[in-house]
Amino acid sequence: MTFFYLLCGVVGGMVFLYLVVALLKPEMFP
Repeated sequence: MTFFYLLCGVVGGMVFLYLVVALLKPEMFP
């Protein structure tokens, strides 16, 4: 169960960072 929450946290963090970068520097994405 702990591993599941850790995995969700990592995936959530990656998605959050991707959205932040996409908002700040949209020219980097197609």
